[in-house]
Amino acid sequence: MLININKLTDFSSDHGHLAEQDIMDVMCKFYKLQPGIVTKGYFSDYDFIINNKTFELKISSKSTTNSVIEVCRADGRPSGLSATKADFHLFLNNAGNIGKLRIIRTSELKKHYKNWKNDLLETKTIGDKIGSRLAPLNFKEFNDIMILEMNYNMGLKQFDTNTAKTNSYATRMIHNFLMVK
Repeated sequence: MLININKLTDFSSDHGHLAEQDIMDVMCKFYKLQPGIVTKGYFSDYDFIINNKTFELKISSKSTTNSVIEVCRADGRPSGLSATKADFHLFLNNAGNIGKLRIIRTSELKKHYKNWKNDLLETKTIGDKIGSRLAPLNFKEFNDIMILEMNYNMGLKQFDTNTAKTNSYATRMIHNFLMVK
């Protein structure tokens, strides 16, 4: 599937839902995992289930070195990390012309950002005009696994899951990593 970043925010299409379904299917295929349901529409708890564990998927055109994570709404209400009940977070970002899918335990993210107040970036949104508070996300600060790589077209802002491949480290480590601590 071609995951088009610009179509992910078009809630009149099913592109976001199809992208979540495809990422789940690709992960399950590569790692022989059991797929579960994919949520549809606005559901802040999680995006899909694999092996009876919940996953939140974040797809961004921001590079792996410029990533951010939504901590809460601009007015402090729960959203993003403060609202999710997912066991794991998946981040699909680019590193030049390569897309990288990383997995991090949500508990580790919540612990790291629990009292984090430094340089929160506030965004505005068109629909609700409330916006969000975002924090920088440096993958080097977390115990993560880069579980898939795929082609990324920077001009079109598209990830191509048809080109996805794994690596020997992820193949060895994924099943132990999915045992939630």
